Amino acid sequence: MTDNKKIKTALVSVFNKENLDKIIYKLKELDVKILSTGGTKSFIEKLGVEVTSVESLTGYPSILGGRVKTLHPKVFGGILSRRDNQGDVSQLTEYEIPEIDLVIVDLYPFEDTVASGAGEQDIIEKIDIGGISLIRAAAKNYKDVVIVPSKKEYQPLLDLLNEKSGETSMSERKWFAGQAFAVSSHYDAAIFGHFNQGEDSSMERISLNDGHVLRYGENPHQKATFFKFANTPGEITLADAEVLQGKALSYNNMLDADAAWKSASDAYHSVTHIENKVAVSVIKHLNPCGLAVSGNIMQSLEMAWAGDPISAFGSILFFTDTVTKEVAEWFGKKFVEIIIAPEFTDEALDVFSKKKNLRVLVIPVKKEITGEKLFRSISGGMLVQDEDEGMDTKLETVTSKAFDSTKANLAKFGITACKHLKSNAIAVVSKGVNGAFWLTGAGMGQPNRLDSLKNLTMPRFDMKEGVDIENSVLISDAFFPFRDSIEAANEYGVKYIVEPGGSIRDQEVIDACNEFEIAMAFTGRRHFKH
Repeated sequence: MTDNKKIKTALVSVFNKENLDKIIYKLKELDVKILSTGGTKSFIEKLGVEVTSVESLTGYPSILGGRVKTLHPKVFGGILSRRDNQGDVSQLTEYEIPEIDLVIVDLYPFEDTVASGAGEQDIIEKIDIGGISLIRAAAKNYKDVVIVPSKKEYQPLLDLLNEKSGETSMSERKWFAGQAFAVSSHYDAAIFGHFNQGEDSSMERISLNDGHVLRYGENPHQKATFFKFANTPGEITLADAEVLQGKALSYNNMLDADAAWKSASDAYHSVTHIENKVAVSVIKHLNPCGLAVSGNIMQSLEMAWAGDPISAFGSILFFTDTVTKEVAEWFGKKFVEIIIAPEFTDEALDVFSKKKNLRVLVIPVKKEITGEKLFRSISGGMLVQDEDEGMDTKLETVTSKAFDSTKANLAKFGITACKHLKSNAIAVVSKGVNGAFWLTGAGMGQPNRLDSLKNLTMPRFDMKEGVDIENSVLISDAFFPFRDSIEAANEYGVKYIVEPGGSIRDQEVIDACNEFEIAMAFTGRRHFKH
């Protein structure tokens, strides 16, 4: 017995009517009866196609300002009736309910309305009730009914109508049903997200559509897909970056670009004493190997690159200001993977166009506070936490030698740099000419803090031109558990240290600082990054 079904009656109720006309004309050609209501009915009538109003079927008008149009047994009975169930068939006859074989819906644009910054009442009115009910009903009864749940399925339906003259198989109807439940679940997740706003951290709904399949994951043998979250009003994320040049971003490129964008933006916000400031980050494997803020884009670039020129090979950079021709020409034969900025001059883009493998992205500077959530999977589950945002403002001197108040701004920049390094993390930051700040020493990713300090990626930072180590500040992302780290810092000539504090051996560490005449300040705030 064939499972093919012939479409004889269709119910059409959509928000987006683009390309709907092709379907309507085809349904007319196939002699399919069309039911509709409201704006969709008017659209079909303007096409010159005969259409029966839902109101004439139900005997009820659209009421409550259009909130109730299709919610009626004569509509849902025709959709949900099982054609092979004699009881259902008898009731359809008894109550004069027509079978409905095709349902076409496109829901009110709830997410777009929220993203537009619309008022709460406008948002509420864009919560579709009838449409979502039609979708679920038709999808549940996919053995007999075809459901088109959004404008994305208009073309697949049209192809099917053209190829099979209104007949559909069980597998085809089931495919449409699967798309329908994807639409309905995503819609409900978006509504939940609007109402929850992170107030109840014990509940989370994540729904992702339109995944972009990447060439591969971290390694060529791993498959990977990129999904974009829906933005909240006024929010800009790295996923919104526009690619001006170059091939598609890889999995690793995306991670590094995100790290570059966040670290430079945070560094930009951390510095308040420089007018017309520009921050530049140089990222390699998620870690800043260069970070600088000055009042001149070229100075920031040169200082960030000088932080670790060896690691800068094949890196990803973010500038917080417009990239000019002078900046573009500076790269010369240097190899970098990606350059990101809020804007590029035409002359700069012309220079970069000669580097065929270089990716160029445009995105504004990240806001200081976004409220974004971070998601991370483990085997069998997922972890959700707040983004590590905001500045540490507390600097409490705990040593005999006072922590110089003039070092407070430099320390804040250093804390920002350090929190973007993988734990265990150590950052050494220094002051350059014209008040510029830059990252001159970094240790990260070691299983103990002492090794991070001893194995800085820039081990000759104390020999760099323009670096005054005794007036630099060393930052630790967590407390020093033993005095051995202070002894190692002293060998470098460090005289200022900032750490969160909180160890049961804090006094031992403080005593070591006093012994070496090192000023130490506690922030009370840790910045682990795994």
